[in-house]
Amino acid sequence: MGATVVVYSQGGCQACRLTLSALERAGVAYELVDLEENAAARELLLAMEFQTVPVVTTGEQWWAGFRPDRIRTLTRA
Repeated sequence: MGATVVVYSQGGCQACRLTLSALERAGVAYELVDLEENAAARELLLAMEFQTVPVVTTGEQWWAGFRPDRIRTLTRA
């Protein structure tokens, strides 16, 4: 996979844990951004009108929530 996957997450988030686990099982490398520690990232997502976490991006695609269907597409890229 050529794209860099970034996961915006926060503590105590079950959907975040599921997403990270699914990415790891699929062998997809990712960068994790903790929204509790990164106010600029939090402001970016709010400006983009995301209201739930995790938010995942490949640079071309953005989505929110636990989306196994989207994670599967990353393994096919």
